[in-house]
This record gives sequence, C-alpha cells and structure tokens, in this order.
Amino acid sequence: MKNHFRLFDYCLDIIDEPLSKDMMIEMNKILKRNTTDEENPRYHVGGFKIVPNKIGLIHVINTSAPEDVENALDELLKWYQSLNKITLEDIIEFHYRFERIHPFGDGNGRIGRMIMFKKCLKNNIMPFIVLDDDKPYYRRGLKNYKEDKMFLIDTMKQEQDLYESVTKEMLNFE
Repeated sequence: MKNHFRLFDYCLDIIDEPLSKDMMIEMNKILKRNTTDEENPRYHVGGFKIVPNKIGLIHVINTSAPEDVENALDELLKWYQSLNKITLEDIIEFHYRFERIHPFGDGNGRIGRMIMFKKCLKNNIMPFIVLDDDKPYYRRGLKNYKEDKMFLIDTMKQEQDLYESVTKEMLNFE
C-alpha cells in the first residue's frame, strides 16, 4: 500500500512529462520496491517481463510475448503521441492496449490504471479509480473490448462519476 501511494506521488511529480518506457519501468520499480517480487527473478522488477503472462484465471486474456513487449510499447506510445486532443476514450483505448501488452511480470493493472489517472489529470479530464467491487465489470470490459468498446467505456465513466461525487463531497466538507 505504501508503494502505491509512492507511485501516486511520483505520477504527480511527473504529470507534465510525456509517458515513456523508462517511466513505466520506474513506476514498476516504485510499486514493487521492498516486496518479495523484487527478489524473484521471474518478476524482473526494473525491466519488462521475461516470462509470458496472461490476464485473469477464468476468462483469460492473452498478452504480448516477452520478446514483443518493447516494440508493442513503442507502437502504443507512437500512436498516443500522434493524437491531437486527448479524450477519455483515447485514454481508455491506451489502457486497453497497454493491458493487452502486459509488459511487466506483475503490477500491470495497477500501473495501467495509474497511467490513466495521470493522463486524465494531464488532459483536464476527471480522473477515476476502479473500485474493487467493480473489478469484474472492468475485467469484462477489457476482455470484450474489441467486440464492444462501450462496456469498458461505460464502466470507466461510472467510476468517473463516483470519483467526482466523492471529490465534491470532500470539498464541501466542513
């Protein structure tokens, strides 16, 4: 949990910097610092995955092979940097593509969602947090994104509405 807050602080510190592969690696290092994963060579903390991985156990989503990660990330960053005005839908598309690459041995979802948070703040879009209770909808949206983008988009917009409501409530607290 401490590392997640450190990652959040890091994202605020670099809010205006363009996303890069080195930044993603740094995010993974911050998230996994002083954990057992850091000591396990299988997780390759401080670099991209060296062992194939998948998303989920029941409704499995295949991800990029370790040898394809760097090129896939290069293509993703190139696509994103070519966009003129970033929308919430662009950020969600980026997230979907990032998750399909799944570049790290562990922590991909947390890093991907933190990248979305950073990108929302950078582009003056209300950020959001995917609540634990809504993770099944989030995973379903990722799984079926190619066939139905709106399920993931609507899930994220729901999370955005919840975040905005809580934020307004906190700002009005006396």
